[in-house]
Amino acid sequence: MKVLLGWELGGGQGHIQRLVALARMLKSHGVEPIFALKSYKLKGTSLPGQIVFAPRLPFSGRAESYTFADILETFGFGNAELLRSHLQAWQSVISEVKPNLVITDHAPGLVLAARGIVTTIVASDAFSVPPSIEVFPPLRFPTPPELAQRQQQVSSTIKAVIKSDTPLGQLLNGDTSFIFGIPELDPYRHLRTHEHYLGLYFTPILSNRQSSNGPAWAYLYDDYEYRNFVLQTLRPVCDFKPLSEVLAGKSLAIHHGSSTTSIACLLTGIPQLVFPKYLEHQLNCIALSQLGVGIIPSKPTWEGLIMAQAEAYALTENALQKAESLAYWNQSFMSVFIKTCLEFLG
Repeated sequence: MKVLLGWELGGGQGHIQRLVALARMLKSHGVEPIFALKSYKLKGTSLPGQIVFAPRLPFSGRAESYTFADILETFGFGNAELLRSHLQAWQSVISEVKPNLVITDHAPGLVLAARGIVTTIVASDAFSVPPSIEVFPPLRFPTPPELAQRQQQVSSTIKAVIKSDTPLGQLLNGDTSFIFGIPELDPYRHLRTHEHYLGLYFTPILSNRQSSNGPAWAYLYDDYEYRNFVLQTLRPVCDFKPLSEVLAGKSLAIHHGSSTTSIACLLTGIPQLVFPKYLEHQLNCIALSQLGVGIIPSKPTWEGLIMAQAEAYALTENALQKAESLAYWNQSFMSVFIKTCLEFLG
């Protein structure tokens, strides 16, 4: 039995680390994992399977997107010729690999290409798994007047290319979908009808691992323009290890706001100082701020960073209380996902 694991949109380590974790569990059940990823720059581990070419999406270069459909339009899903070519490239991969199952993490092109050919499971964070609706809500404001037109263009193009009248969100959820996240950090939580939240792929982690006397910990992208300034000013530890290990004994977490890191810190009871880079980060930052566990600094200055750090430390007690109230999510739900995979594999 073979499973094709694909990823084509988004950045950071979250998508690839998650697919690696899923592949290892499936491999332990005798399933052969095959990867088709946009990047293979994997820190701290190796891929437990074969690698094949992943088709590249065109990029229109628009700086900001406002809905999930807007993101798709940015990458050519509103252009029938580009989309048809991209899906054919993915179908060539499927024809070559001949998988018994496809698992995608933020790979809408592969989901659409596999439709009617091979069973597909969508497994990603809440931001990357849209609700099963036709029109996606705005995720940032104010919105441009042409937003509705772009939504309609994407929807009509996709349906014409794959010849389906199914609601767009349902099409993008494959045969079934799982959310590696929690409702509290889901921008679509009020629109979910049959969600499958799985928390974090590496749970459980020990709660209350924070230490008010411990050092701060940071993970900032190498290309983040203020990275060196933030690190030199706040002097955090910068170890790249599994979050279940690296958060032990820490008093503060400094990061960009990815779903995996945000939730791990939330469940561990550690206050967070967050520097968002992308829309997903911004949405997580807003949620963390509303929960009273995170601070979003303004443009970094020495005074601003020191003040933001102090404000973040003041959230420690509330962060511990939130971790206790969300303790249900601090367990492993991976058996649910693996059971579904094995059922599809027969």
